[in-house]
Amino acid sequence: MQLGIWLVAAWLVGLSSPLASADETDGQAEDQDVVVPGPDEDPPGPPQPKDEPVLRPNASQRRAIRGAPEVTPQESPQKRLLREFEDETFGQGHLPRPGHEADDESPLGENVAPFYSSRPTAKDDLPDELRSPHRPGRFLARPATPELLRPDLPWLKGLKVGDLPIRWDPRVIRYLEFYRDDPRGRSIMTAWLRDQGRYRKQILNTLARHGLPRDLLNVSMIESSYNPLEYSRAGASGLWQFMPSAAKAYGLRVDFWVDERNDHVKSTEAAMLYMRDLYERFGDWHLVLAAYNTGYGAVLKSIAKYNTNDFWALLDLEGGLPWESSIYVPKALAASIVGHNLEAFGYSAVVKEPSLEHEMITVPTSVPLSLIARAAGVDPKALLWLNPHLRRGRTPAGESDFPVRIPKGTRDAVAKTFPGLRGDWDGFDAYVVRHGERFEDIARTHGISVARLRELNGVSDITEVRGGTTIVVPRLDEETRKANRALAQADLYRSEVTPGGPEDPMLVAVPDKDFTIPGKRRVFYRVVAGDTLEEVATAIGLSAMQLAGWNGISPDAKLQARMVLVAYVDEGFDPEKNHVALLEEKRLLVVTAGSPEHLDIVESRKGRARVKVVAKAGDTLESIGRRYGLSKHDVARINRRSYVTPLKPGEELIVYSIVDRARAKQAGVLKAKPGKAKKPGKRAVAIKGRSRSSQAPSKKRK
Repeated sequence: MQLGIWLVAAWLVGLSSPLASADETDGQAEDQDVVVPGPDEDPPGPPQPKDEPVLRPNASQRRAIRGAPEVTPQESPQKRLLREFEDETFGQGHLPRPGHEADDESPLGENVAPFYSSRPTAKDDLPDELRSPHRPGRFLARPATPELLRPDLPWLKGLKVGDLPIRWDPRVIRYLEFYRDDPRGRSIMTAWLRDQGRYRKQILNTLARHGLPRDLLNVSMIESSYNPLEYSRAGASGLWQFMPSAAKAYGLRVDFWVDERNDHVKSTEAAMLYMRDLYERFGDWHLVLAAYNTGYGAVLKSIAKYNTNDFWALLDLEGGLPWESSIYVPKALAASIVGHNLEAFGYSAVVKEPSLEHEMITVPTSVPLSLIARAAGVDPKALLWLNPHLRRGRTPAGESDFPVRIPKGTRDAVAKTFPGLRGDWDGFDAYVVRHGERFEDIARTHGISVARLRELNGVSDITEVRGGTTIVVPRLDEETRKANRALAQADLYRSEVTPGGPEDPMLVAVPDKDFTIPGKRRVFYRVVAGDTLEEVATAIGLSAMQLAGWNGISPDAKLQARMVLVAYVDEGFDPEKNHVALLEEKRLLVVTAGSPEHLDIVESRKGRARVKVVAKAGDTLESIGRRYGLSKHDVARINRRSYVTPLKPGEELIVYSIVDRARAKQAGVLKAKPGKAKKPGKRAVAIKGRSRSSQAPSKKRK
């Protein structure tokens, strides 16, 4: 049965790689949801699917709706299989365990698939056979031996242990059984031991230098499966799964270009410092491991709540420690035992990956790793393995003498070949992106396509490039760059929802066009993809609440590209110094949002005039709309009413009448066939501004 489960899990893992990213050029979405049907248990009706539907969404269309890329956890297959075992064995007290029939009254029914839960496990959720040994006193733990706990497992006797204190707990033994006998466990441990070879020597040397137990080597094993690019749902990354805040506390760089959580050398050094600090606080390695997993604050609160510093006692108390910690420490101890008894567990024949040996060079400017690999005469993948912290496939823009790891023995080849490749790596400059600057404007200013600029900087989605980020751009002379920027600016000022003619200013709607603040200067900021209210406010030197208040926007909702925010800054505010791109007010037409002036200008730019009509007997939204090239839905939306509510004679409606067919066609609002749109007549009065005019009735359509 276990073998069958493992084969199914392996098949599911094979469906998609955790490192694969959604391609924006995927085909169109399917017309219907795709489901996996179950057996027809109630003929002659249609089959009833047992499982949740399996969908095939269109990645590019979902990206357009989200407005931002989806953050996909990069998790190893070993971690997924291990989590499946843990859910079956240690958690989900309300679900049937393997070999047990489901409760007939259970709303979940039979064959419920295990799922991952991070909820704390209460005392009664844990099966009796997996509890810690009986304690004669409330918090007095009685030492146990493998023979006492599981006399049915003679292979436990005589197992060697390392320098990490071992507590023979049923949970530890259950992991040992899993690694020894379960096909899933054997697959996981085999992969772990194989990949451990890349980092074993380096990690053990670092542990020895810090005077820490050698068996802490296995913490990286269960944290990341020795995958330096492992990325969790919670945002932890790297061999040691640092969160961004902890990484910063221990001196690891995390930014657009570099994520040193993925640097196997620096992150290991940071992890050792963290372990030393935790041991200094707790003085007990089991508490240290729990704190590494769940955070030292949670462990401190639990100790204070129950007034005990016995890790194993806390596990059996309701709400003592999170569920993950109750299995994390036993998992680490079991991995340590396996590491000291490879032959007993059947892993002595596992061939380890060779150690990642390297030497260092520095490069004078931002250089692609593929180019360095060419100079070294090695596969570019070798440079990626040695430099997994370089997020964009090249060294950071604007940084000289940046250190790069290259395979051992290739330094002379690089020194000889690299200068001859100068034409491939020189000729580029560093450019600091301004807040509010469009990515396409940067590309146009520097004479390249958006696709090429993305390729140069390893950008998968333009929302990654935020204000203040330094990127790589082609080197151009000042005159060419200035001319290109002028073209980009002309396009920018025509990027509004309803652009006017070539000479028309950009239309900007604000809550009150006449609002001023004494001693402050009014400025306008155009939102670009990825902007947040907090980031924009900080760049301009304001609070998010100030900016939200001036613009009448929700401080909680996300900003959307093409919004224009008004702000009031000090007279001395320097946008260039603060890397902020502001709109020039002389090129704007500022109106009060929703005012007649605003609405008239919007419609005039579409070749239409706002007119008022009076309904007569027999009129419907559809019949009135047809006269002006509008649908009943258009008329209902304009007048903020339901399209199914009947009209009453004498009701006044606003409609948009086409007065400039060329502009209307250009704006895409000319829906009626030529000659079908109606000009304002006897019952249609133009309401543009304050002027109103009526015409004699016209029987002909023009």
